[in-house]
Amino acid sequence: MRKKILFVCSANTCRSAVAEAILFEYGRDRYDVSSAGIYARPETYMMPECAEALAKMFGHGFSARSHTAQRLSPHHMIRSDLVVAVTPYHAALVRAYYPHLSDKIVCFPNGGIYDISLLSGDALERAIERIRDGIFEMF
Repeated sequence: MRKKILFVCSANTCRSAVAEAILFEYGRDRYDVSSAGIYARPETYMMPECAEALAKMFGHGFSARSHTAQRLSPHHMIRSDLVVAVTPYHAALVRAYYPHLSDKIVCFPNGGIYDISLLSGDALERAIERIRDGIFEMF
């Protein structure tokens, strides 16, 4: 049975969206992957710079419009086997909102994924490679 993994960040346009794309790319045969943002504005897309860095990493096209932001909901939480918060702060916040589900909430390894939305070029690519490496460590 495939595990259902949910990545959670703030806006669901960068960190959790990137983590979702990476685990889907490398683990789609073993995991059902989704992502959501605590403060997400529905109908917004992944940052184009993140999509470009992912396309480069994957070696094939990847569109920013392939991901639409989702606001974290009870439905996301209940249907997930594991909820991976991008930082300790996000983990604490999600646990506060869903204390009855706190046993399935973990933090991304090595202190988490801090805001990459202001990065570009090589710095963004390196940050996304660190996210990939953390996902490989977890999964």
